[in-house]
Amino acid sequence: MSLRTETEDLRKHLLQLVGEAEVGLTKRYALRPLPSETPSLYRRLRMAVGQLLRQLGVRRAAPLEPWLPVLKHSAYTEEARPFVIWALDTDRETLRAACRGFEALHSASPGWAPVLVTDVADFAFFSRLGWLVEYVPTLSSPARGYTQRKRCYLAWRYRDAPVVPVSAGLSASARIEELLID
Repeated sequence: MSLRTETEDLRKHLLQLVGEAEVGLTKRYALRPLPSETPSLYRRLRMAVGQLLRQLGVRRAAPLEPWLPVLKHSAYTEEARPFVIWALDTDRETLRAACRGFEALHSASPGWAPVLVTDVADFAFFSRLGWLVEYVPTLSSPARGYTQRKRCYLAWRYRDAPVVPVSAGLSASARIEELLID
């Protein structure tokens, strides 16, 4: 199977997972800034009036903070666009080789921020990469549904980002710009 058809099949599979995602759950646990202190009575009244106006449809809702795929200690700019490396059901040595290949590809095109989705618990190696790692654990019987829910959530979270299979990092002829074209 060619790399392009494998990438297209992966994107179709992720679109199917996005359709299965529980959007209500993701909205309920959306990231919100933590209050630094208890607001004054005037501030609480203003917030209550604003919330009422938003519920009535008179005032638009405040946009949520963007999901940043970069780490604070990494050398990425805030304009760096994420690309997802879908590496589920891959063994550790193959994943390490693919990550080294992606590292070489990424050094040639620094405007991208890699996000690794994996079920391999090799955190010492991943921390040296400086990438965001989304870990999907493989759990036993009573919690088996969590794995599928997390896969659906990650497909929904990165639905607008380009996705590449882990085999793209093993290809010597791959170029990151060719892989990330939607």
